[in-house]
Amino acid sequence: MAALFLLSGATGLLYEVAFSKVLATIFGATAYAISTVLSAFMAGLALGAHLGGRIAPRLERPVLGYGIAEISVGFVCVATPWVFDALAGIYVGLAQSHPDSLGFLTLLRGTLTFVVILVPTACMGATLPMLSRVVAGTKESSHALARLYAINTFGGAAGSLASAYLILPLLGIRGTMRAAAAVNVVIGVVALAKGLSSGRESAADSSESASTETTSERVERSFLVFALASGFLVFAAEVVETHLLTLLIGNSAYAFGLMLAVFLVCLATGAARSPAFARRHGSRALGRGLLYAAATLALTMPLWDQLPRFFAFAGKHVDSWAGREVCRAVAAFAILVLPTLWMGTTFPLLLAKVAERRSVARAVGALTVANTLGTIIGSIATGYFILPLLGSQRTLVAVAIAFAAFGVLAYQIEPVVTPSSDKEKRFALVVAGLATVLALLLPRWDLARLTNGANVYFTYGPPPDSISFVREDVHGGVTTVVKRGPLQTMYTNGKFQGDDGHEMMAQRRFAHYPALFVRNDERALVIGLGTGTTLGTITAYPFERIDVAEISPAIVEASKIFYRGPSRNALDDPRVHLSLNDGRNVLLVANKPYDLITIELTSVWFAGASNLYSREFYELTKSRLSQGGVLQQWVQLHHIRPRELAAIIRTLRGVYAHVALFEGGAQGILVASDAPLVASSARLARLEARPDIQATLDRSHLSELLVEMIAADDDLARLVTDVEHSEGDAPISTDDNLYLEYATPKGNILEYQSSLASTLALLRKYRGASTVEKHLGP
Repeated sequence: MAALFLLSGATGLLYEVAFSKVLATIFGATAYAISTVLSAFMAGLALGAHLGGRIAPRLERPVLGYGIAEISVGFVCVATPWVFDALAGIYVGLAQSHPDSLGFLTLLRGTLTFVVILVPTACMGATLPMLSRVVAGTKESSHALARLYAINTFGGAAGSLASAYLILPLLGIRGTMRAAAAVNVVIGVVALAKGLSSGRESAADSSESASTETTSERVERSFLVFALASGFLVFAAEVVETHLLTLLIGNSAYAFGLMLAVFLVCLATGAARSPAFARRHGSRALGRGLLYAAATLALTMPLWDQLPRFFAFAGKHVDSWAGREVCRAVAAFAILVLPTLWMGTTFPLLLAKVAERRSVARAVGALTVANTLGTIIGSIATGYFILPLLGSQRTLVAVAIAFAAFGVLAYQIEPVVTPSSDKEKRFALVVAGLATVLALLLPRWDLARLTNGANVYFTYGPPPDSISFVREDVHGGVTTVVKRGPLQTMYTNGKFQGDDGHEMMAQRRFAHYPALFVRNDERALVIGLGTGTTLGTITAYPFERIDVAEISPAIVEASKIFYRGPSRNALDDPRVHLSLNDGRNVLLVANKPYDLITIELTSVWFAGASNLYSREFYELTKSRLSQGGVLQQWVQLHHIRPRELAAIIRTLRGVYAHVALFEGGAQGILVASDAPLVASSARLARLEARPDIQATLDRSHLSELLVEMIAADDDLARLVTDVEHSEGDAPISTDDNLYLEYATPKGNILEYQSSLASTLALLRKYRGASTVEKHLGP
């Protein structure tokens, strides 16, 4: 049964990751959309735990109930991809009625997600209450129940690692869900066989008589309070620590899988140690575990801003992708292991307190519901309110103090169960006081070092003269603007986003290149704001309406304050309409076509960014463009391997009839349309007469930009073919296979200058002759 529950934990995590990735393409990748999906997932688990706690006591063979729950998960999840296909159409139809209402969209997303994943998540949530009946009534039942919980959590950690490094890259989303469903069915069949071969439980085991309980009603409520608080504080810590690890360890899909796996391993280790801890400390174990969590949180806090030093050092000695992933794992484990291990003891210790009761299933169900509700409240409250208000360091301080407070509280209720000495109470107060004082008196983190982005390429540039702007939130992570001399540079989680210096030329070209071929000037969409330079250039053109999709409020704020010149005050232009939403979601619910879609997005290797480089996304853009409409997309030319670059081009050419690749300011800009990419000389002359456009051209002419076209159409087809012959097949990237999401991070081990030079040398082999003549018409 332990082996089955280990596999069950792994498949549960695989479903959570797969569901999140699919629903991100439907609901968007904003923090609101992601947290809504996660909350619906957790709510389903809570409902299942409640129902499992009610049903399990009535079952004569609870193992059969567990087996049926696992089989139900498998059969429902194998059909879920087709349900998601139908869900997209329902969502679009309903969302188009109120596309700008965040409240309506959030409610709609939560409701649809909950309805779709209700059955499988409820069955998952029912498994622990079911199995609690299997281990109940034995001498070691309290320890067995804690170990079951630990084993299931270890399974989740294994599923997180396997999903990131093996299963999703190999099988894709649908294949992963089918494989997980098959495992669940096998688990269920084995459990059924086990249940049929075992004897029936005695009637007394299912008794729910309150008179058999030995613990007072007041302590019963306290167990639920501690379960709720444990869920809240553990997830509050996870939100902040994931937020920090994203800044310090990385933004790739691998990094997120690694972070979650390390967190779950530490929690599971704490859960596995809880029986021995309980044997040693008895009823004092709960309070001590909470106090130790507070103390270790405080003690490890000074280490956070030292991690960039570790990555900079490792960059001089480790140059393989696998080696650098190990470095990320080591850094995450070192910073998380002690506090998370102690956090992991709380809930298993609470399970142990009810494990020997006749009403064990109902008690386990109630505790699980309380703990799960705590996780939902903790993640939402911390992410949207506490973290933006206090910042990451003060939020961790608050979490440490809260753990200390609950540790002291556990000692206050302890006499109801087993009287404790005054010495023990003094010990609790001393540990809580020291943890609180230490957390409050620690020096502030070095923001320059914390945000230098050493994890990205395992090196970092010169330190800034000053940091002008820092904002932390769950939408964009940590957004900073730093000054080096007169230059102001914007970063997100240490990754360069733009500046008001030499990069402005490339950012203006993101707008100019596609505008060469636009036939109508009615509506434009800009996905990704950055510094606002591209948007400012778009506003120089005579578009009647310009929509902007940006998921990070901090980036919007920084653009308004520090880049009003480069952006030409674009956000104040009455034609500009800002949406704090995912660009793909904006397109999905759009009911009017665009003449131009321009994308100024971060690197494709950021987790979730590949959603805007897939065949399905390109098909979506094509369906939302007017006749002759134009799509522009940035593609990096450094830290990218030829195979991934060829895959991007091949995927885009598979949807659009005409594709061209420009190089401006050492940046790659793809332009695509179903109409021939031929600029009208007469139209360009009219545009150049506009003073606003002249101000963005740096004394050049629009027609001269055609010289910067590297290759188009057949020349790009030759490039893809040649790369495939030398490097291997360049797959078409889809929402399902996630090829680019898992392939592009491996290019980060390349050196900047050499990788850029190599890519440019490759591309220039395919430069077409007479570019201006071929692409300039009357």
